[in-house]
Amino acid sequence: MKRTFRVKKIRNLAEANRAAFLYERGHQAWSKGDLRLAFRYFLAAARAGKVAAFDTLGNFYHLGRGVKPNPGAALYWYRQAYSNGTRSVANNIGCILRDRKKLGQAIKWFQRAVRQNDGDANLNIAKIYLRKGDLARARSYLDKTRRSPWATEQSKEEAGLLLKKLTTKDAARSGLRQAQKSGSARIAAGG
Repeated sequence: MKRTFRVKKIRNLAEANRAAFLYERGHQAWSKGDLRLAFRYFLAAARAGKVAAFDTLGNFYHLGRGVKPNPGAALYWYRQAYSNGTRSVANNIGCILRDRKKLGQAIKWFQRAVRQNDGDANLNIAKIYLRKGDLARARSYLDKTRRSPWATEQSKEEAGLLLKKLTTKDAARSGLRQAQKSGSARIAAGG
Protein backbone atom coordinates (compact mmCIF):
# COMPACT_ATOMS: atom_id res chain seq x y z
CA MET A 1 0.00 0.00 0.00
CA LYS A 2 1.55 3.27 -1.11
CA ARG A 3 1.38 6.03 1.44
CA THR A 4 0.59 9.49 0.23
CA PHE A 5 1.47 12.65 2.06
CA ARG A 6 -0.52 15.83 1.84
CA VAL A 7 1.46 19.03 1.88
CA LYS A 8 -0.45 22.20 2.49
CA LYS A 9 0.50 25.50 0.90
CA ILE A 10 0.90 28.19 3.53
CA ARG A 11 -1.71 30.87 2.84
CA ASN A 12 -1.30 33.31 5.68
CA LEU A 13 0.81 34.36 8.63
CA ALA A 14 -1.11 32.21 11.13
CA GLU A 15 -0.42 29.06 9.09
CA ALA A 16 3.23 30.05 8.66
CA ASN A 17 3.57 30.58 12.42
CA ARG A 18 1.94 27.22 13.18
CA ALA A 19 4.25 25.39 10.76
CA ALA A 20 7.29 27.16 12.23
CA PHE A 21 6.14 26.29 15.76
CA LEU A 22 5.83 22.59 14.87
CA TYR A 23 9.24 22.64 13.22
CA GLU A 24 10.84 24.26 16.27
CA ARG A 25 9.19 21.71 18.58
CA GLY A 26 10.66 18.99 16.38
CA HIS A 27 14.14 20.42 16.87
CA GLN A 28 13.60 20.66 20.61
CA ALA A 29 12.54 17.02 20.81
CA TRP A 30 15.49 16.00 18.60
CA SER A 31 17.97 17.87 20.82
CA LYS A 32 16.54 16.02 23.84
CA GLY A 33 17.00 12.68 22.04
CA ASP A 34 13.29 11.95 21.59
CA LEU A 35 13.47 10.96 17.94
CA ARG A 36 9.93 9.58 17.71
CA LEU A 37 8.42 12.81 18.99
CA ALA A 38 10.78 14.84 16.78
CA PHE A 39 9.69 12.81 13.76
CA ARG A 40 6.00 13.43 14.53
CA TYR A 41 6.58 17.18 14.85
CA PHE A 42 8.63 17.34 11.64
CA LEU A 43 5.94 15.39 9.78
CA ALA A 44 3.26 17.76 11.09
CA ALA A 45 5.41 20.76 10.13
CA ALA A 46 5.95 19.39 6.62
CA ARG A 47 2.26 18.69 6.15
CA ALA A 48 1.60 22.24 7.35
CA GLY A 49 3.86 23.48 4.54
CA LYS A 50 7.18 24.15 6.33
CA VAL A 51 9.66 23.63 3.49
CA ALA A 52 12.64 23.25 5.85
CA ALA A 53 10.96 20.15 7.32
CA PHE A 54 11.00 18.33 3.95
CA ASP A 55 14.76 17.69 3.99
CA THR A 56 14.68 16.77 7.68
CA LEU A 57 11.87 14.28 7.13
CA GLY A 58 13.73 12.76 4.19
CA ASN A 59 16.70 12.30 6.47
CA PHE A 60 14.61 10.74 9.24
CA TYR A 61 13.03 8.26 6.82
CA HIS A 62 16.34 7.58 5.08
CA LEU A 63 18.29 6.82 8.26
CA GLY A 64 15.42 5.46 10.33
CA ARG A 65 15.47 8.19 12.97
CA GLY A 66 12.35 7.94 15.11
CA VAL A 67 10.64 5.91 12.38
CA LYS A 68 11.26 2.69 10.50
CA PRO A 69 13.61 3.32 7.52
CA ASN A 70 11.57 3.91 4.39
CA PRO A 71 13.57 4.76 1.24
CA GLY A 72 10.39 5.49 -0.74
CA ALA A 73 9.17 8.05 1.79
CA ALA A 74 12.69 9.48 2.07
CA LEU A 75 12.83 9.89 -1.70
CA TYR A 76 9.43 11.59 -1.69
CA TRP A 77 10.46 14.15 0.95
CA TYR A 78 13.90 14.74 -0.56
CA ARG A 79 12.24 15.43 -3.91
CA GLN A 80 9.77 17.80 -2.23
CA ALA A 81 12.74 19.60 -0.67
CA TYR A 82 14.60 19.76 -3.99
CA SER A 83 11.59 21.08 -5.90
CA ASN A 84 11.19 23.77 -3.23
CA GLY A 85 14.76 25.01 -3.55
CA THR A 86 16.78 22.81 -1.18
CA ARG A 87 19.40 21.69 -3.69
CA SER A 88 21.64 20.08 -1.07
CA VAL A 89 19.45 16.94 -1.08
CA ALA A 90 20.51 15.93 -4.62
CA ASN A 91 23.27 13.67 -3.28
CA ASN A 92 20.80 11.95 -0.93
CA ILE A 93 18.40 11.31 -3.81
CA GLY A 94 21.31 9.87 -5.80
CA CYS A 95 22.19 7.52 -2.94
CA ILE A 96 18.66 6.13 -2.72
CA LEU A 97 18.49 5.64 -6.49
CA ARG A 98 21.93 3.98 -6.46
CA ASP A 99 20.77 1.61 -3.73
CA ARG A 100 17.73 0.79 -5.86
CA LYS A 101 20.12 -0.09 -8.73
CA LYS A 102 18.89 2.83 -10.86
CA LEU A 103 22.46 3.82 -11.67
CA GLY A 104 21.77 6.11 -14.64
CA GLN A 105 19.31 8.18 -12.63
CA ALA A 106 21.64 8.14 -9.63
CA ILE A 107 24.50 9.55 -11.69
CA LYS A 108 22.28 12.39 -12.91
CA TRP A 109 21.36 13.31 -9.31
CA PHE A 110 24.99 13.06 -8.18
CA GLN A 111 25.96 15.39 -11.05
CA ARG A 112 23.31 17.85 -9.86
CA ALA A 113 24.87 17.64 -6.41
CA VAL A 114 28.32 18.36 -7.88
CA ARG A 115 26.90 21.47 -9.59
CA GLN A 116 25.74 22.56 -6.11
CA ASN A 117 29.33 22.24 -4.81
CA ASP A 118 28.93 18.82 -3.23
CA GLY A 119 32.40 17.43 -3.93
CA ASP A 120 31.60 14.14 -2.19
CA ALA A 121 29.10 13.34 -4.95
CA ASN A 122 32.06 12.86 -7.31
CA LEU A 123 33.14 9.92 -5.15
CA ASN A 124 29.68 8.38 -5.47
CA ILE A 125 29.85 8.72 -9.26
CA ALA A 126 33.33 7.15 -9.28
CA LYS A 127 32.10 4.14 -7.30
CA ILE A 128 29.31 3.54 -9.82
CA TYR A 129 31.81 3.60 -12.68
CA LEU A 130 34.07 1.24 -10.74
CA ARG A 131 31.14 -1.21 -10.41
CA LYS A 132 30.47 -0.90 -14.12
CA GLY A 133 34.16 -1.55 -14.89
CA ASP A 134 34.63 1.86 -16.55
CA LEU A 135 37.99 2.54 -14.93
CA ALA A 136 38.85 5.62 -17.00
CA ARG A 137 35.71 7.45 -15.90
CA ALA A 138 36.12 6.20 -12.34
CA ARG A 139 39.68 7.59 -12.24
CA SER A 140 38.46 10.94 -13.54
CA TYR A 141 35.83 11.27 -10.79
CA LEU A 142 38.21 10.02 -8.11
CA ASP A 143 40.66 12.71 -9.18
CA LYS A 144 37.87 15.33 -9.13
CA THR A 145 37.04 14.26 -5.57
CA ARG A 146 40.66 14.67 -4.46
CA ARG A 147 40.93 18.14 -6.05
CA SER A 148 37.53 19.46 -4.95
CA PRO A 149 37.56 22.22 -2.34
CA TRP A 150 34.02 21.07 -1.46
CA ALA A 151 34.81 17.40 -0.71
CA THR A 152 35.31 16.23 2.86
CA GLU A 153 38.75 15.04 3.94
CA GLN A 154 37.29 11.56 4.43
CA SER A 155 36.07 11.44 0.81
CA LYS A 156 39.40 12.76 -0.47
CA GLU A 157 41.23 10.08 1.51
CA GLU A 158 38.93 7.33 0.22
CA ALA A 159 39.36 8.58 -3.36
CA GLY A 160 43.13 8.48 -2.91
CA LEU A 161 43.03 4.91 -1.63
CA LEU A 162 40.83 3.81 -4.53
CA LEU A 163 43.20 5.48 -6.99
CA LYS A 164 46.14 3.64 -5.41
CA LYS A 165 44.30 0.31 -5.77
CA LEU A 166 43.59 1.06 -9.42
CA THR A 167 47.23 2.00 -10.02
CA THR A 168 48.43 -1.17 -8.28
CA LYS A 169 46.06 -3.32 -10.37
CA ASP A 170 47.22 -1.55 -13.54
CA ALA A 171 50.85 -2.19 -12.62
CA ALA A 172 50.10 -5.85 -11.90
CA ARG A 173 48.29 -6.23 -15.23
CA SER A 174 51.12 -4.50 -17.04
CA GLY A 175 53.65 -6.80 -15.38
CA LEU A 176 51.58 -9.84 -16.34
CA ARG A 177 51.41 -8.66 -19.96
CA GLN A 178 55.18 -8.11 -19.99
CA ALA A 179 55.78 -11.58 -18.57
CA GLN A 180 53.43 -13.10 -21.12
CA LYS A 181 55.19 -11.27 -23.97
CA SER A 182 58.65 -12.31 -22.83
CA GLY A 183 57.44 -15.88 -22.29
CA SER A 184 56.02 -15.92 -25.81
CA ALA A 185 59.30 -14.53 -27.14
CA ARG A 186 61.27 -17.32 -25.39
CA ILE A 187 58.95 -19.98 -26.78
CA ALA A 188 59.24 -18.52 -30.30
CA ALA A 189 63.03 -18.44 -29.97
CA GLY A 190 63.00 -22.07 -28.93
CA GLY A 191 63.94 -21.36 -25.32
